[in-house]
Parts: sequence; structure tokens; C-alpha cells
Amino acid sequence: MRGSKALTVSCFAVIFIVGLMVGRFSTAVEFKERVDQLESQVISLQALIEEKDSRISQLEQQLDVEVLGVYFSPKGGCEDQVIYWISKANISIHVMIYAFTLDSIGDALIDASRRGVEVKVVFEKSQISRYSEYHRLRAAGIEVRNDTNAKLMHNKVLIIDGVIVVTGSFNWSKNAENYNNENIIIIRSTYVAAEYEEEFEKIWNESV
Repeated sequence: MRGSKALTVSCFAVIFIVGLMVGRFSTAVEFKERVDQLESQVISLQALIEEKDSRISQLEQQLDVEVLGVYFSPKGGCEDQVIYWISKANISIHVMIYAFTLDSIGDALIDASRRGVEVKVVFEKSQISRYSEYHRLRAAGIEVRNDTNAKLMHNKVLIIDGVIVVTGSFNWSKNAENYNNENIIIIRSTYVAAEYEEEFEKIWNESV
């Protein structure tokens, strides 16, 4: 009888211990699964925060725009402003221009090239006449190309150091400076400049 009771107690003890072990094992597995879930959620939140931070940075760049001036012709300072900003370039000058016959701006580009600034100019091919600055710039060793688009390349854009953009209706010609009603706007913005640089690179790579 005593042996039977002892055996019964022993069985209960074994069952109890096994139950504890199984319970602990189950709890540990569930705990690990929960930790893994939390870690996954943390990683997802970190990725979301990084994405939001990146978007905020992009918006800040887009909002970081300063209009440095607006000028009009005839004889309202457009030519002088183009020359001024060319003289301020330290790294690069990229140009897309329809009509370009003003020697004064040609001189400024040649001077910039001689002081080590990268100068690249895309001309509208239909406007390259004997009066065009294309020939003089090319002779001075400046990189010049003809737009090969079947349609007109009607841009009038000057990009300085990837930061300053000078653009508007103003061609670099005597008529635009002295007789026509034209305009330019001068913008300081790395975001705006990058957009213009992208277009410049596309047209430059398609030109000859």
C-alpha cells in the first residue's frame, strides 16, 4: 500500500515537473516570438522615420529658394547681370542658349575658362551664323555643341556652380539688350539648379 502511494506521489511529482518544464518552454518560445515581433516593428519604424527624414530634407531643399534679382530689357541690366554671374563662377558654367551674339558675354566666358572654370555651351544650331559667338568660343578652346533636336532649342539658361540659375526670355544678343522687351530672373537654389543641370546634361549628351 505504501509502495502504491509512493508510486502515485512520484508520478504526480514527475507530471508536475514535466508540466513546469513544458510551461516554461512554451513561455520562452512565446517570449522569443514576441521579442522577434517587436524587433521587426522597431526596424519598420526606423525605416519609416528615415524615409520621412529624407522627405523632409527634400522639402527643405525645395523651399530653400532665394530670388536674387529680376531684370528687364531694353537696357535694364540683363546683359550686365549675365556677365556679373559668369565672373562669380568658381567651378562650372553651363549654358543653353538660343541666340548668342554679344561679344561682352563671350569675353566673360573666355575669361572664366582661362581661370580654370569648366565652361560648356549648347547653341541652337539654326542660330549659328557668322555673327554667333559659337565660332569664337570654339577657337578659344571652350566646349561648345550644336543642339541636334529637330525642333528649336529655345532655352536661355545660365547655371553657375550648380547653385545659381539665370533664365528668362533674354537672348544674348544686341536686339534683346537694346530693343526688345525681355526679362531674366536670378535664382539661388541647389534644388532648382539640379533640375536645370539634369536638362542641360540631357541636351548636352544629345548634341554634337
